[in-house]
Amino acid sequence: MKLGFLTGSYQDIEKAAQLGFKGIELHVGAFGNPEEADLDQDKIDEAAALMKKHDIAITALAYYTFCRCTEERIPLEPTYYGRVFDAAEKLGVGVVAAMGGFHGGLSWEDNIKLFGERFGPVSELAEKRGMKVAFENWMAVHGRLPFTPINIGGSPDTWDDMFSAVPSKAMGIEFDPSHLYWQGIDHVRALKEYADRVHHVHAKDTEMLPENQYRGGINGSYFRFRIPGYGEINWFEFVSTLDEIGYTGGVAIEHEDPVYSGDRFDEGLVRGHHVLDPLVK
Repeated sequence: MKLGFLTGSYQDIEKAAQLGFKGIELHVGAFGNPEEADLDQDKIDEAAALMKKHDIAITALAYYTFCRCTEERIPLEPTYYGRVFDAAEKLGVGVVAAMGGFHGGLSWEDNIKLFGERFGPVSELAEKRGMKVAFENWMAVHGRLPFTPINIGGSPDTWDDMFSAVPSKAMGIEFDPSHLYWQGIDHVRALKEYADRVHHVHAKDTEMLPENQYRGGINGSYFRFRIPGYGEINWFEFVSTLDEIGYTGGVAIEHEDPVYSGDRFDEGLVRGHHVLDPLVK
């Protein structure tokens, strides 16, 4: 396993090395917009040179653009992913992190069908290119009712439906335990049961806020995300389970901790590194 952090700048390859990380997960937007044109080869070459100079790996390219179609039957254009796969190949990256999207005007069942229509062709392309696509298990569904997800894939039953619609083993999960923890889902059990679908990992912690939960219930902001080690997730158990299932890919800190924000952002990365580096080997 390689410990890194999620970033939108390939210049952070140097920062990763300075802070003691072994990798980064990089937003593909650092090289341009794959929905408009091929990605910038000069920037890709610059990133490759920095990787070699600092001995830092890019463990995944993050293409988190939602399926922004307003017409429910418009398919996702596989060409977009083809351009991302081109960049990944040139950088020696085998995983593209993704979002499945969600159409708020459709039923849950129709959203599963829409996922299949959009990502069936992408899965075929991924298989041909030897790539894996990892969908982050983030829904963004909390706050005052009514609310709907803006991304699909937040729970095991939904993963079952997604992988039934698109059975290819090229399709998997970017497993983030924080998004399961606040729902009360056993993230360690889920990690074991979906081991063959875990293509990339996000390291983010969750702190529950009991007073907010008491006052607002599911309408309240009853949790917040923290740097690993500063919430309630047992990272010894989690990393041990990664070892147990034979996971050898990237573990990227997704830094959304409000305590270590702004000028303290890098301090948060350092604190997360201190917690995880002795475990992630």
